[in-house]
Amino acid sequence: MAFHPTRFWNFMARRYARSPVKDNESYQYKLGMTANYLTPQDRLLEFGCGTGTTALIHAPRVSHIDAIDFSSEMIAIAREKAEAQAVSNVRFEISSFEDWRLSEGDAGYDAILGLSILHLVTDLDATLARVYQQLKPGGLFMSSTVCIGEVGGLIRYALPPLGAIGVLPKILLLTPDMLTDGLRAHGFDIEHVWRPEEGASVFIVARRPA
Repeated sequence: MAFHPTRFWNFMARRYARSPVKDNESYQYKLGMTANYLTPQDRLLEFGCGTGTTALIHAPRVSHIDAIDFSSEMIAIAREKAEAQAVSNVRFEISSFEDWRLSEGDAGYDAILGLSILHLVTDLDATLARVYQQLKPGGLFMSSTVCIGEVGGLIRYALPPLGAIGVLPKILLLTPDMLTDGLRAHGFDIEHVWRPEEGASVFIVARRPA
């Protein structure tokens, strides 16, 4: 059965919400590193927010979070979590990053999160350009990305055709160097690069120069 990306993630949403974090130690490290950069005055955007877990964890540390995902089911779950936790400074909205617009006169976000999403975007260059445009000067982009491009064997060659025929979402064959080079090409300064081991997702903190 072929899935449209939105239908695929709507179908997976409840199962995804029940799944435990695969590497909780690494997840906690990324949460802590992100928190080190946040201030109570910050406005933050998370695109591809899924069921909202990370946004809700960071909510007490910032002024406001806009958290977006194109899956209506993911956003429905995120809103349920926010209500259950009585969190009022996170706005969950159904939107792709491509369609998300700053309001007129908005200076941009202090920080943007793109977690487990860059390998799934249609156009990486356009996504990085949009991140840069929506950040304030001096603003930070924190990303965590699966790097299939350095994986050998059958998986490397099987994923692109499966994505092309709609069995799975399309996955970009990225490497850490491709990501850091792409960020620098779009004007970012790289402040921090971390991964727990070779083959794991890479966590990058990049800054738009002031």
